[in-house]
Amino acid sequence: MKAGLGENLRLDAKNGRAMDGISSSGRDATARMLMAVAFASFGTVVMATHLAPAFAQGNAAAGKTIYEARCAGCHEDGRGQVTLGPSLVGIIGRKAGTQGGGTNSRGLTDSDITWDEASLRSYLASPSEKVHGTIMPIGVKNPQERDDLIAYLESLR
Repeated sequence: MKAGLGENLRLDAKNGRAMDGISSSGRDATARMLMAVAFASFGTVVMATHLAPAFAQGNAAAGKTIYEARCAGCHEDGRGQVTLGPSLVGIIGRKAGTQGGGTNSRGLTDSDITWDEASLRSYLASPSEKVHGTIMPIGVKNPQERDDLIAYLESLR
């Protein structure tokens, strides 16, 4: 049976150095290489988190299913369909009631809402309570489904 790391390590009694068959310069080079890989990997993860788009905490694939079941009858998501309500492509960062291509309610047009994750979360929970005069008849009561839908909407750029 093979011994685990360090089990066969012996120390030279005279100078306290390891006698494992690897020179100290070899150990130092290996340690430096492992540290470089660890730091490079960490840097890649840090860079990836800063470069990736910030999506809601939901699952965009699940959100697409919710969109297709509850929203696609009135809203367009980039596939070019004719719709009653406004297109949801590029909704994040857009002022409510300003998108062409469908009917915008007077309530949304007169609101001071700019769509972001928080405003969508609040509005989608209960549209008519959030914006009086909206013509959107249904909301998404379930918080996880709401987060999933918002993640999908954030992907529509």
